[in-house]
Amino acid sequence: MKTKFNQSKLKLAIVSAMLLGTAAITAPTYALDANLSVSASIGTACTISTSTLAFSMYDAVGANASADLLAEGGVTSTCSIGSSGNIKMGQGSNSGADSSDSTPLRRMVNGTDATKFLSYSVYSDSARSSVWENATGVAYTGTGSAATLTVYGSVTQGQVEAVVGSYSDTLVVAINY
Repeated sequence: MKTKFNQSKLKLAIVSAMLLGTAAITAPTYALDANLSVSASIGTACTISTSTLAFSMYDAVGANASADLLAEGGVTSTCSIGSSGNIKMGQGSNSGADSSDSTPLRRMVNGTDATKFLSYSVYSDSARSSVWENATGVAYTGTGSAATLTVYGSVTQGQVEAVVGSYSDTLVVAINY
């Protein structure tokens, strides 16, 4: 079988292919620029945790007849750099009748007799002169790292009405920012 080629059509095809190839090579290219805006913000964020304020054995008729029973605990906070606020401590679950946020009258309750209490105080300083309360609290400034504040506790001396047993209370500690 013989195939006939039409020379004029073949030439036209070759010339067309060359023109298209040349046009693709010489076609101008364009580049456009655009700016992409990038932004972020950092809000104040904090975490807070506590370590137990655990008093040893209270001896109302011996060692603690004339001396308060002392103990230490802790409040650890981690807050964004540049944040600030106050760490406040509630009155406790068993506060006295005249207790308030600014003047807390804290008491631990006996585990078996809910009518028996052991009065105590919580302070923000080692001299035990600044009561840690819920009105103003203790100021902090965020550093981005964990910061631990010592909680200084004191069970009032001479509480001879306290009965034998275990006493406890729960304080809510909040960080306001």
